[in-house]
Amino acid sequence: MRRRQLSRRMPGRRPGPADRFGRESLLDAAIVLFAERGIANTTIARIAAAGGVTSAMVHYWFDNRERLLEALVEERLGPLFNYVWSEPEAPRLTPIALAEGVMQRMLEVTAKNAWLPSLWLREVVNEGGLLRELALRRIPLERVSAFTRAMAQGSERGDLTPGIEPALIFISILGLVMLPQAVAKIWQRLNPSLTLGPAMLERHVAALLMHGLARGATAGRRRGRTRGRRPS
Repeated sequence: MRRRQLSRRMPGRRPGPADRFGRESLLDAAIVLFAERGIANTTIARIAAAGGVTSAMVHYWFDNRERLLEALVEERLGPLFNYVWSEPEAPRLTPIALAEGVMQRMLEVTAKNAWLPSLWLREVVNEGGLLRELALRRIPLERVSAFTRAMAQGSERGDLTPGIEPALIFISILGLVMLPQAVAKIWQRLNPSLTLGPAMLERHVAALLMHGLARGATAGRRRGRTRGRRPS
């Protein structure tokens, strides 16, 4: 009765550097596999092999698949959501500037986390996605609501192109940024000459979104600024 399984941490034992490094590496391996294969098609054994450990070590760090998914959302997706919706430093930004800020931060996080667009479509957007409920709980809804209100106010003032629906602006940004990256491999098979890189995507999304949102002289200024910007 006093014996314990070696694969479980002793109560009170503080994780050392090797524990933290191994756990982080395993989360990195799991999230890439989930994006490529889907969660339902990825076994614990495959995750362990990708992380260079045994299946027992996966249970050592996460107990089971559900705990692994919770950790993935809390430690990987959650911080990205918060960054995309981080409050701008400049007060009273125009609706166009607010939308541009969300777009730029979303482009930044997808450039640094290539797995995100595919994982988002597979496991959050797709009906029955295994991360949907966990992910939705981590989205800062009060910031999303504030963004939509700012868009609506801008529309009422005449700052936005007539016909633009304020409630759909963020969904449009999401689609413009995420979908091309999620389907890039398929599209390249159909169009082998296409090379989708971060700079190309940024130019395309910025021009399409800013030209569509802004009206009159504002749109002209945006087009000129986009043309003159050096791609990063």
